[in-house]
Amino acid sequence: MLLLTLELWLISAGLFTVVLGINDQKRLLLNDPDVIQNRLNQMESKLQDITVELNQEKQKVEHLTTQLNHQSTLISDGKPTYIRWGTHSCNTNATLIYSGQLGGTSYASTGGAANPLCMVHDVIWGSHQSEGNMAEIHGAEYQDNFWGTNTVNKDVPCAVCKPNTHSSVLMIPGRNQCLLGWTEEYHGYLSANLVSHQHTNHYICVDEKVEFLDGGAENNEGYLLYGVRAHCGSLKCPPYINGKPITCVVCSQ
Repeated sequence: MLLLTLELWLISAGLFTVVLGINDQKRLLLNDPDVIQNRLNQMESKLQDITVELNQEKQKVEHLTTQLNHQSTLISDGKPTYIRWGTHSCNTNATLIYSGQLGGTSYASTGGAANPLCMVHDVIWGSHQSEGNMAEIHGAEYQDNFWGTNTVNKDVPCAVCKPNTHSSVLMIPGRNQCLLGWTEEYHGYLSANLVSHQHTNHYICVDEKVEFLDGGAENNEGYLLYGVRAHCGSLKCPPYINGKPITCVVCSQ
């Protein structure tokens, strides 16, 4: 019995010594200035990295907020937008929302959409992939030289504009001047697809002084812009003249 008690005492004493040794090591580490300084340096370095990342994210948020506020101001102030077909810019009466290129369904298609769109240059893609059955959108070209010397096959730009002061926009076919009390945004000529082609397009007003997209002179077809002429009959002549190109003007009030 005495022997067992002695053995237990020795084991307890050994464990106590080990614990004392560990505690002494801990005290040594905690009291070592080099160890403390090294840990402080590590913490300071991590804090600096976190601060840099937070500042970068803050700048991104501020940039996005500025963009959203700008777009929200342009869109939500009650003023309409319109598309100026055939140019890159708006006149001095309006603010440019974005410039792009005219896109639409091919002149040779029997389906697709009738209306043209002003497609942005700054494209953002989604995650969906193409499937077997889908619609298509093509770029647009001026056809013939109706639009001016050497305009045939040139690719068509567009601009989305917002009047600075007016709250209504109207396209008037058959005039190149606005009605009394309205302000001109731009004037030009009506455009549509050729009557012998299969696909139907919306009538749009193309600026009289057409511009072109850079590098777009090849004959790729797609959505085609033809001038529109009067055809007398149900369309009364006068005031219209048979075969005369139809003017147009976009006005705001």
